[in-house]
Amino acid sequence: MKPNKWPDFLFTLAVRFVCGLALGGGACFLSSYRWILRAFSHDNIRAPLVWLIIWGLAGGIVAMFTVPHWQTPWYKSIRMRERDDIDT
Repeated sequence: MKPNKWPDFLFTLAVRFVCGLALGGGACFLSSYRWILRAFSHDNIRAPLVWLIIWGLAGGIVAMFTVPHWQTPWYKSIRMRERDDIDT
């Protein structure tokens, strides 16, 4: 019986999304820190938080969609293909 690869794949997606959120938020701070500080000094909290959420979600989505193809459950390596050819 072959092991199920879907739980590992879903865990990989979750971890990549969380790390992408963090990296997207960091990129947001690095690219627009002056605007964020200026907005905070004028008591505007909502706009920087929305901006941070947008960047974080974009980073998480990009991280999820860039999973290498060999980590997907539907990938069959050359060795697995050869093994399936021998078995049949």
